[in-house]
Amino acid sequence: MHAKDQKIHERSYRFRNDYVASTPSWYRGEMHLGFTLLFTGGVIAWCLFQLEQVRWQEWLIALPIFLFGNWAEWAAHRYLLHRPSKYFNAVYKRHCAVHHQFFTHVTLEYDGQREWRALLFPPFAPVMFVLAALPPALLVGWLWSANAGYIAMTTMAAYFLMYEALHTASHVVDSPFLDRLPLVNTVRRMHVIHHHPELMATRNFNLTFPICDALFGTSDLKKGVWRTLFHGSGHVGMGEEEKRTLGVEARDEARQ
Repeated sequence: MHAKDQKIHERSYRFRNDYVASTPSWYRGEMHLGFTLLFTGGVIAWCLFQLEQVRWQEWLIALPIFLFGNWAEWAAHRYLLHRPSKYFNAVYKRHCAVHHQFFTHVTLEYDGQREWRALLFPPFAPVMFVLAALPPALLVGWLWSANAGYIAMTTMAAYFLMYEALHTASHVVDSPFLDRLPLVNTVRRMHVIHHHPELMATRNFNLTFPICDALFGTSDLKKGVWRTLFHGSGHVGMGEEEKRTLGVEARDEARQ
């Protein structure tokens, strides 16, 4: 391991030990995850049961809602979670001072349910997400149809579950299956880069598919949207600045 990475590794594990030791005795990661799944899944199920005689055109609302979700995820991550602000300073501190100290590009793994407290969104997050999604869904329902409104809410709730699933998969290390899975392997690779302390505030803000990262120039890859999405693993196409930060060239030369 590179000397700089070794220091990051040691600092991260000192923080991990302190954080896990300070975790309340009543905390159970299974209950944390269970609430997220039951609440969000319940919203999806309720909305689907409200659908009546759906026309195929009404399902098309899922695409713009998905793309809006991708932008909202990217923008919130870039401008709220990685920048201090007057009204969102608490979430900034929780994200940068906890999540990014607990997990770095060399300490991305998690061990046991007590560490899920640093991995998963807090339990209030899915509730806030659904409440924030309600006005757009009501607007769609008013402008188009009730079915379209329910489909919009279903899509946004499902997006949250996808976000949590892909983010958790990005913290699973040494998984040949995930490393070979198209799209998912790209997400996993880009999340590793994002967790480098020197790159976390400037690169790879999409936690799901890096559509907005490619469109708005925050990807570490110098490629278009399609080639970024299906990049997979490896560093071909990475910017020179990012390579120097990661020491990629030095490691490649050492292997040769």
